[in-house]
Amino acid sequence: MNNLVTVCAYDNYITAHIVKARLEAEGIPVALKDENTIIMQWVWSNALGGIKLQVLERDKEKATAILKQIDDEAAAEQDTPGFWEEETEQFASDNRICIHCGSKNTRKEDFNKRPIFLTWLLLGFPLLFESKKWHCFHCGKNF
Repeated sequence: MNNLVTVCAYDNYITAHIVKARLEAEGIPVALKDENTIIMQWVWSNALGGIKLQVLERDKEKATAILKQIDDEAAAEQDTPGFWEEETEQFASDNRICIHCGSKNTRKEDFNKRPIFLTWLLLGFPLLFESKKWHCFHCGKNF
């Protein structure tokens, strides 16, 4: 039987297509379920369970192994120290060093988005609240 089984789900169509291309390069046919719905109505992503990456039952173990390899590669890349040279400063001098990975590839978030959205809903116009958070582009975490 060649039924489709869901191997994983994504809330972002770009990530889903990158993983789809990687699996297809390995010779595994892939289908993306609910892709168009979530592209058009991204708010429904959680309700529908995301964009489901589906493979044939016979390819499930091979696809799962490749997905684990992708996750391991991403984790190894996150664990690498900063990628700039010590002698030349490539980033702004006022950037903070990330407390999670030690990278200086950071940026201060200008505004706190939650209160802005809440005031926009309640008042009909947004009030801007300055944020004290920083975002690291190397590890993807906020601090």
